[in-house]
Amino acid sequence: MVGLWPVLDRRAAFRDAEELLRDGKSCGVVLVGSAGVGKTTMARELVGSLTGDARWIVGTESTQNIPLGAFAPHLARTTSRDPVVALRAVRDVLADDGLAPDGGVGIVGVDDAHLLDEFSAGLVHQLAVGRDARLVVTVRSGAAVPGAIEALWKDGLLTPFVVQPFTREEMDEELAAVLGAPVERFSADAIWEESEGNPLFLRHLVESALDGGTLRKSGGVWQLRGRPGISPALASLLESRFARTPQDALDVVDYLAFCEPLELEVLSELVSRRSIEEAERMDLVRVRDVGHSHVVRLAHPLFGEVIRDRTGLLASQRIKRRLVEVLRVSPDPGVVTSMRIAELAMESGVEPDCDLLVRGAEDAIAMCSLEQGARLAAAAVRLGAGFDASFALGRALMWQGMGVEAEAVFAAVDPNDLCEYDVARWLLTRVANLYLEAGRPRDAVALFERERGRITDPVLRVSVVALDAVLHLYDRRLDGAIALAREVGAAPEAHPWARSSAVFAGVAALTVSGRGFEVGALAASAWEAISHGDGLLRFHIGYFEVQALTVVGRLSAAQATAARYRDLAAGQPNSAALADVASGIVELMGGRLNDAAAHLTEALAVLDRETRSEWVLLAAVSLCQVRAAQGRPDDAATALAIAERHSGPELAFFDPLIDIARAWVVGASGEVSAAAQAARRGAELAAASGQFAVEAIALDVATTFGDYSTTERLRDLESLVDGPFAKVASARARALMKADGPVLDGLAAEFERVGALIAAADTYAQAATAYSRSNDRRGELTAAARAHWLASRCDGATTPALAKAARPLPLTDREREIAVLVGRGLSNKDIARRLVLSVRTVEGHIYRACEKLSLSHRSELAKLVQV
Repeated sequence: MVGLWPVLDRRAAFRDAEELLRDGKSCGVVLVGSAGVGKTTMARELVGSLTGDARWIVGTESTQNIPLGAFAPHLARTTSRDPVVALRAVRDVLADDGLAPDGGVGIVGVDDAHLLDEFSAGLVHQLAVGRDARLVVTVRSGAAVPGAIEALWKDGLLTPFVVQPFTREEMDEELAAVLGAPVERFSADAIWEESEGNPLFLRHLVESALDGGTLRKSGGVWQLRGRPGISPALASLLESRFARTPQDALDVVDYLAFCEPLELEVLSELVSRRSIEEAERMDLVRVRDVGHSHVVRLAHPLFGEVIRDRTGLLASQRIKRRLVEVLRVSPDPGVVTSMRIAELAMESGVEPDCDLLVRGAEDAIAMCSLEQGARLAAAAVRLGAGFDASFALGRALMWQGMGVEAEAVFAAVDPNDLCEYDVARWLLTRVANLYLEAGRPRDAVALFERERGRITDPVLRVSVVALDAVLHLYDRRLDGAIALAREVGAAPEAHPWARSSAVFAGVAALTVSGRGFEVGALAASAWEAISHGDGLLRFHIGYFEVQALTVVGRLSAAQATAARYRDLAAGQPNSAALADVASGIVELMGGRLNDAAAHLTEALAVLDRETRSEWVLLAAVSLCQVRAAQGRPDDAATALAIAERHSGPELAFFDPLIDIARAWVVGASGEVSAAAQAARRGAELAAASGQFAVEAIALDVATTFGDYSTTERLRDLESLVDGPFAKVASARARALMKADGPVLDGLAAEFERVGALIAAADTYAQAATAYSRSNDRRGELTAAARAHWLASRCDGATTPALAKAARPLPLTDREREIAVLVGRGLSNKDIARRLVLSVRTVEGHIYRACEKLSLSHRSELAKLVQV
């Protein structure tokens, strides 16, 4: 990686410094910043922008105690031991050698001026006072500085400028330039937290992560899994901060390296207040007000990496044992502290308390920290902790999509050894895992029917009803799923797991069946329950909540809800990925195609795996539509292949979405007849299971691709689907069938008003085509202009309707479709097979298209038609 790191142009922030150096308003500048922030790079950029030879002086620790040590290379012309004579000789050498070509003063760069000896610092001060050279000086912030150097800016001789770390945007730009592809948001967050924007730290962290294999590319996105690690060079740089640190202050750093932040009161139980004050004075730690208490954390996250790497095994175990002792007795440690105590106990060198591990695992699962939950639960299982540990381990594996591994854990449990409460937990979770994650729906249903009789307690039977609701949902019995969900919701004694599971089933069923107005209240009822259960379930509910809001036309609310779920992801890859899927839907509807693609691509990179996953399927079908709208049919086909790979009998509930995705793929390639057929097939599947909202979406897609026989069914759906979508889809189908430009214009304006910009652009394009057929040239041009302006706002959206409006060829829809296939290089025989037509009919269409366009051969038609 060395040599591949570009230097971002940050000179815009120092335009004033360049101007000062050029026009002589100041004899120089001082660049102040922390180690590795880029002071030297910036200084060399500034010097390089000036005319004249530069002389560089560098302060080092090895010459700090030697008089004029930094100027030793320039002392060769004098043998005098008189410091005054030596100073004058060096000053004359610098002034003469540094002259600019025009005879003006030269340029002297002084790097790390805080490390200069007093004589060298005095000489730099003299150069500034005498204006013998233009000076560019760098100083490390927080370091002790010789008085003569400090006087440079205190006396106004040089102008100080603070060199800031990268902004987050600059860091993302730097990473993309170096790695050649974007870094997923979650991983970029982790790198940002570790580097704090320091360019040098950033470079070492990324190179170390690449060398260690923790930073790797997946699905076109870079992902960081695990800590990036710290290179020897960076460790050496950071360890210099601790070389002269008193042991008392180092003790503070040691404890924080293994557990930060710590409340000041807790840390004071481990070290003295005076030690904390000393560490703070040396800028090793920072103390901040948080609520009604003070918390202490390391001044930079990488300090912890260095301390942990240099601390021996026995010492680290001693520190962790002491942390566990103090943290365990703190009142109500809370979820996060519980997880930290469990981790520390597991690594303390003594056998940890099993209850501590199980509680930590449960808290980690609730917080969506699934890998940590699995690790703690597995440790408890190895220590013989019993069913609670196995139950936590199985759930942690299940939520990571490791259904086969989770089933092995659940299958090892003998229900005859369990109380009825534990039987209920075991059965319900094992059935859900078998059905959805292990891909064995028949075995799941058989197990459920065989074992559900074990649960007789009225309170526990509510949980059985909740699971039954989920099974009804995936078996596409939506009315039953909704009824069972309502039954659980009405039971005050329902367990949190039962309540949240039932809410998921009810919200999903209500959304797809078109009862979107009922979703919000039901989703809200799950929040308290979810806080006591598996945290990842909230994102399953959130997806359908966002979907319902988009269908009922409340796009602003959908966007706010998606943002809320992203905030709740709390930096966990799996939960962040699920939130990204919901965000992708909203961004797509709003026409923000690049943002939608980024969300969905990141989600797929995290979620894609060998076992079937409904979330991969959902992300892929949405990405398929995004790529189609971007005019990238090959990429859309790739996304469709991912969705198809993750479909199966247990996920037949989502089959209509697969067909809608197929419609977008073939439609983006110009095969509008095949697109309409795929959409109609999806509509039929949706109708058969009562998914009326999905049916309306599928029929609208079919209409978009020229199937106007959808009007009658869409009219029926107006009364079955909440919100304006079905009504607008019905009106658009009728207007397209009649080629009614003004009505399409009005519908497009309504789409634009609510923020559905892709739909608005498409409908304006269809209005332009309708105006063209009625020879309304003014209406055609106005609608087409509006369509393409909106398409440009949608990151250059390209759909068949927009392409048709952009090139209004005098062809029928069938002639245009065949012309497109000719343009793609298909033979007449291939076209006939694909469109289920005779070869003679295809030849006739090509002949008439060439006649209309005054073309003499099909090859000329192929060149003319572009999709």
